[in-house]
Amino acid sequence: MARKEMGSCTYFSLNSGTKIPAVGLGTWQTDGAVCRTAVKTALDLGYRHLDCDHLYGNEIEVGQALGEALKGGIMGLQREDVFVTSKFWCTTNAPQRVATSLDVSLKNLGLSYLDLYLVHWPDCSQFEDATDPPRKLGVDHRKHLYGLKVTWQAMEALVQNGKVHAIGVSNLSIAQIEEILLFAKIVPAVNQVELHPFWRQDELVKFCQSKGIHVSAHTPLGIPESSLASISGIESPEEIEVAPTSAPIFSRSRSVHAPMLRTSAVAAIAERLGKTPAQIILRWGVQRGTSVLPRSRKPERIKSNFDILNWTLSEKDWRHINTMEPQLQLIDSSHSYLHDSGPLQAVKEIDDDFES
Repeated sequence: MARKEMGSCTYFSLNSGTKIPAVGLGTWQTDGAVCRTAVKTALDLGYRHLDCDHLYGNEIEVGQALGEALKGGIMGLQREDVFVTSKFWCTTNAPQRVATSLDVSLKNLGLSYLDLYLVHWPDCSQFEDATDPPRKLGVDHRKHLYGLKVTWQAMEALVQNGKVHAIGVSNLSIAQIEEILLFAKIVPAVNQVELHPFWRQDELVKFCQSKGIHVSAHTPLGIPESSLASISGIESPEEIEVAPTSAPIFSRSRSVHAPMLRTSAVAAIAERLGKTPAQIILRWGVQRGTSVLPRSRKPERIKSNFDILNWTLSEKDWRHINTMEPQLQLIDSSHSYLHDSGPLQAVKEIDDDFES
């Protein structure tokens, strides 16, 4: 997809005719007042892309911060200036629930439309099985969305009625996208997947780009150490093993967050350019042609993560990062980094609205 520079933002063109900012604020695992502050900080700094999900349990807080910004909090900011993404969960993939799920997100966000709406996972789960990723195993869990064709038709209807400007998918493989392309009248605009130097998914990225599907990177910096500490019992970041080479050793937490940011390959480039390791990795992603969705609660990191648009990596540095090993997927449907109860908001709200 073409990359366009506009003011302090960089945008990628989507097949829907719209454009998606290259850097967005991820809102996963950010709750309450902390979420409002993070969104406000991001918008003040120039972010124009918010990545949301009803199941994150914080769309109300995102909407409050966005609403304040649009009502004079940021001079001249208009709704059309901010790209807002949300997703519907794999427990709400029945065609009749897709529109209801969207309406709940719109209500919580205080918006009349979304810029992008995604199928979150290519899985079916029992209603109210709300872990991220879905944690049920077996054939029923791993199969494609039940009634994928009619589900996608329900998504297409959202574009036709103006409630969504673009539709897409998340965490889908090449085979699953090929299946959608057999019957889709509207080709997915985006496939949002886990991408970082230790899980590049080169073939998937190339395939999507060849079909005019933009690829957006969630978890672009790996799993935050704070999340791993609460989940795996690690009391401090120092307990995570880090090898001072480009071939890190992984602890039982399977974290690549610390090693990826501290590996010598990234550290050397960061030191030479006067950047942080996180900036190097995010810039690598943007130069690859993918938008990136880093998540942070800290104002200084939110600012640093956005400061990657007015400089570039050399071809040599970019290729060096593009050959880092090992390749290790962090988030899949057989392993969740969340507690069984999870911080995710229950989907009963959607069911209540649907039944009423």
